[in-house]
Amino acid sequence: MAKRHRRVWYWLMGFAIALALLILGLDRQLPYMLLSHYKFPVGDNSGIFSKYGAQAEAITYSTSDGIPIKGWLIPTKTKSTSSTIIMLHTLGGTRQDLLEFALPLRQLGFNLLLIDLRGHGQSGGEFFTYGFHEWKDVSGGIDYLKGRGDIQADNLAVLGVSAGGAVAVAAAAHDDRIKALVAIAAFADLNQIIVEQTQLLPAWWRQRALKKAENLAQFTIQQASPVQSIRQVKCPILIVHGTQDDYIPYENAKTLLANATAKKQLFPILNATHATMLAKGGDSLRRAIAQFLQTAIEEKVT
Repeated sequence: MAKRHRRVWYWLMGFAIALALLILGLDRQLPYMLLSHYKFPVGDNSGIFSKYGAQAEAITYSTSDGIPIKGWLIPTKTKSTSSTIIMLHTLGGTRQDLLEFALPLRQLGFNLLLIDLRGHGQSGGEFFTYGFHEWKDVSGGIDYLKGRGDIQADNLAVLGVSAGGAVAVAAAAHDDRIKALVAIAAFADLNQIIVEQTQLLPAWWRQRALKKAENLAQFTIQQASPVQSIRQVKCPILIVHGTQDDYIPYENAKTLLANATAKKQLFPILNATHATMLAKGGDSLRRAIAQFLQTAIEEKVT
């Protein structure tokens, strides 16, 4: 009987040690899970470029804080007289994820600059801070375009999707060279969305992880929240969101709209989720974006 009790005791001790090691490992990993993501490769994509009769020039530039950014410059046939959209992908994505949605915008008369945000794709950088530092990725792109001389760099807009939308808001708040902002399915409050998406994590553990993440990447959750930075945006704003988005709920769009102080519009994509919004929006969304950008840029020029 005593031997049986000892075996049970040893089993319980082993389980406790294994659990403690698991918790310790997870405690170390949680901050990195917020800040770092697998860098998916960027493929050839020649098929989709051929489909739309477009050519992409692979470009590289450095941000003001020294991060190398990779991207594609996709000009229209009349690139010297067109407006340019800087397009920003979702969390964990790459520039190629937006090609299917973006290339028809080129056919509507816009140059496109698609970049891999820091910590993603082929760009450098270890951490992603949801706009706190990434606005420099966009401003560096504007500097790059200005320095070329063969691309229209005065009529500039920035368009971002999901976390890319948060970066777009931050960029427009920091850089007044941006003449129009399109934020698609962006969250309003970063801390709130983290809480909603980690409900099984004890609050004290979540806060501990967030504080470690802030220290690692030298940023603050509050200042990375678009609800704060959108108040500083002076250019016209188009907020797009799926009404059935269960990942970043539609209420986020309403919050951003309420806090925006510049000229603003809301474009709801009816019955669209986070995963289906671009497909459901389709050509009607692209036409709405094109009309919004043309009006916004004309107003800034005049």
